[in-house]
Amino acid sequence: MNFLLLHEAEVDASGRALLRGRRAEHVRTVLRAQPGQVLRAGRVDGPLGRATVRAIDAAGNVEVETEWHAPPPPTHDVLLLAVPRPKVLLRLFEHAAALGYRRLVLFRSWRVEKSHLQSSAMQPEVQREHLLAGLEQAGRTALPEVTFCPLFKPMVEDQLPGFGLPPTRFVAHPQATVRTSDLAALAGAPFALAIGPDGGFLPYEVDRLAELGFLPVSCGDHPLRTETAVAVLTGQLALLRDCITVRP
Repeated sequence: MNFLLLHEAEVDASGRALLRGRRAEHVRTVLRAQPGQVLRAGRVDGPLGRATVRAIDAAGNVEVETEWHAPPPPTHDVLLLAVPRPKVLLRLFEHAAALGYRRLVLFRSWRVEKSHLQSSAMQPEVQREHLLAGLEQAGRTALPEVTFCPLFKPMVEDQLPGFGLPPTRFVAHPQATVRTSDLAALAGAPFALAIGPDGGFLPYEVDRLAELGFLPVSCGDHPLRTETAVAVLTGQLALLRDCITVRP
């Protein structure tokens, strides 16, 4: 936890909040905070600011006084993710929140095992816990929206067109002839990125996504594991977005 993430309901009218449990223990034992110390803070789906430790009681609870002074970093990108193994999915929730995705669309492609959909990782409360952990790690506050589409064909035919996806769209495909190094600068544009399971998408699935404007791209000669592909492709596309002007 690199900064303190608070919920709006925890902060009273005077701006004070009482931390209990995991966060209080982290403030005491990891940050070793004492009364008067100022911590970086944010409010879920709200602004950034700071929290000043005012008191630590005998039970170990920590009282902080908050002050908000900056808007949260904007989030626009969308990650479409074929449901991976449960442990990988939980890590990917943290990665996606830390990377600043505003929305996660989970779906079942052909190579997704049905058992993955029955795991506790598909429970909203478990997903929320890991999304919050990712926000804490990155110093972000915007909690990504999570949508689950149980069938691929209805998703591409009926659901995706209504999701308001960014017009700049990519689908990861190891056999794609276009590499990320071939792409032009995105000039600040948000993007949607579709990532398949470790075995990759079927050609049919790639074609259907392409019909919706998803450009098949690869980032090298070798296939990557799902969580590696998310990190690598997101980083490369974000870099292209920052290249507003292309140097000769």
